[in-house]
Amino acid sequence: MSVRKAPAEGLSVRQRLALFHGSGINAESALTTSEEDITFDLMMKSGVKALNIQAAGIRPMQLKKYGVTQAAHMRRLDYDALHLVDPIICNEANAAFGAADVIASFLNSPQDAVALAGSEATTILNVSTEQLLEVCAGAPTEAIAVLKQSNDEMPLRGVEVKVLLDTGIRAPQLKQLGYNLASVREMSGITTVDIGKLGFTL
Repeated sequence: MSVRKAPAEGLSVRQRLALFHGSGINAESALTTSEEDITFDLMMKSGVKALNIQAAGIRPMQLKKYGVTQAAHMRRLDYDALHLVDPIICNEANAAFGAADVIASFLNSPQDAVALAGSEATTILNVSTEQLLEVCAGAPTEAIAVLKQSNDEMPLRGVEVKVLLDTGIRAPQLKQLGYNLASVREMSGITTVDIGKLGFTL
C-alpha cells in the first residue's frame, strides 16, 4: 500500500486536512489537489477561514504563495483585528503587505480600535492614538476603552481636538480617566472654544 506524501516544500498531510476541514473540499481532494491549485480563490470558494489557516500553521508570509497578495484578502478569509494582537501574525502581515495596507484593512470600526489599543500591533504597525480614535467617531464607549488601554504616558498629546470631539467623549468621562485641563491642552489645534465644547471651564 502506497502512502501519499506531500512534496517537502509543500503542505503536509496534516496541514492539508486542517486547511480544508469543514470546507467544500473533502479529505480525498484535500490530499490530492496539487500545490499550485491551492489558491486564494479556491480557499474563498470552498469556505476556508482563518481558523482553518491557523490550524494548518500557515502564516501571512506563506499565504502570499497562495495568492493572498493584500491585507484585504486576509480580511475576506475571516481574519480580524484581534488576530493582529498576536505579534507573530502582525509582524508577518506587516512584512507581507506593509503597515499602510494592514491598517487600511483591519482598522475600520470602533471594535477594531479597541482590539488593537494597547497591543504590540500599535507599535509594529506604528498606529497612533489619533488613528484609533478616528474610527471611534460617535462611539464614546469604545473611545474610552481605547484611551484606557493606551500605553502612552500622554495619549492625547498631538491628537487633533476634532477627532476627540467626534467620538462624543466630554469632560466628565475624561476626568474619570484621569485627564484634566492641562491634559487636553496637549491636543493639537485646541482653542478656548474647543475646551468649552469638551466641557472644561477655564
